[in-house]
Amino acid sequence: MKRPLAIALFCAAALVATSCSPPSVEPVERKIMLIGIDGMEWDIMGPLLEEGRLPTFAKVMSEGTWGELRSLDILESPVIWTSIATGKLPEKHGIMGFAKKQPASGQLVPVTSNVRRVEAIWDILGNEGWSVGIVGWLATWPAEPVNGYLVTDYFNYGWAPGRGGKGERLTFPPALAADIEDLRILSDEVPDERASAFINGAVPEDEVLRKRFDSLKTCIATDETSRSVALRMADQMPVDFYAVYLKGVDGVCHLYWVDMIPESGPPISREEEAMFGDVITRYYEEMDGVLAGFMEMADENTTVILTSDHGHSGPKPTGDYYRWGIAMHDPTGVIAFWGKDIAEGQELVDASVLDITPTILALCGFPVAEDMDGTVLTEAIDRDFLRAHPVRTIETYELEREPTDVADREPIESPIDDEVRERLRALGYIE
Repeated sequence: MKRPLAIALFCAAALVATSCSPPSVEPVERKIMLIGIDGMEWDIMGPLLEEGRLPTFAKVMSEGTWGELRSLDILESPVIWTSIATGKLPEKHGIMGFAKKQPASGQLVPVTSNVRRVEAIWDILGNEGWSVGIVGWLATWPAEPVNGYLVTDYFNYGWAPGRGGKGERLTFPPALAADIEDLRILSDEVPDERASAFINGAVPEDEVLRKRFDSLKTCIATDETSRSVALRMADQMPVDFYAVYLKGVDGVCHLYWVDMIPESGPPISREEEAMFGDVITRYYEEMDGVLAGFMEMADENTTVILTSDHGHSGPKPTGDYYRWGIAMHDPTGVIAFWGKDIAEGQELVDASVLDITPTILALCGFPVAEDMDGTVLTEAIDRDFLRAHPVRTIETYELEREPTDVADREPIESPIDDEVRERLRALGYIE
């Protein structure tokens, strides 16, 4: 007989906590909710905000602090999201792209968690006694032990208990994968009616249009899975630090940008422009509703941090062809803070993806590591809080991360690598 999910997770978290060092300072009474939306940008949000179509984002901006977010020189999502979670540049944390060729086979293998060489914010807080919950964050498979729970990015694929595979280390604790499998939605399980809400007109019968329509279902399935898992876990096992990653905005921007702005790319048919021209803006509205659901969980002790990793632009013309994929990424993203001890009505200037982890540490009452490359966004934080909890520093939070052998830092192959590579190819990230 299975133990209730919350009890089983509490026991596993307690086992991890016993090996953690005691807090170096008296922590602040706070919950942190970090919501990552890949590829979200202000150029699309601006007109939608003016039209009143993003009421939750408008609430965050009017009651909190927001601004443009400067990304990295390497505009590959696993690289940036790892920098967001560590406060460190890629040459320090070790993740340098979407995938890496295995030295022996030459096979392109998607990047995995063992490649990361430094502590993530959930490791740091967990080592200081804070409970943590992470859902869908890029480059988190195989799941590493945390002081709470971790649902890896690979949970959103077809490899799982009951689907022909062992689902090894999809989650921590490992048994969690089976307990939440009922929440996983794969792209072919998304009803036509659900996806048709994002297009204009009826579900297409034409083969080309139908293929493009079905591509939308992958974005919906991935985000719906992460949203559902995150909400259930927040209800069944509340934690001090909570992080969820949502991929869909990035996907629809790559798939439907030229439909939204026809002059930005190669010619498309009038049928495509008419049918798919509003997918991106409607997906932003969808994310506004998702954010509202998360914010309903926030109490008076919660600080919400909303971030993207980069923005978007159209495909880049190069001679007789267009470059897609990473070439469509713009180095400016979105950052916003809302809730406890956040300054109201402030606009951030020159914020960087590297600043998010240092700012979280400061808000939690912990010193910032001197070996981090970001700084604390003090303008986002209430003056009274900063006077009571001035920013301090510590040399490092790094522990000895095993293994140290270079060969063991190569990406780990998995049974779903073909599916991962296919998704990356569909968005133009790899060839």
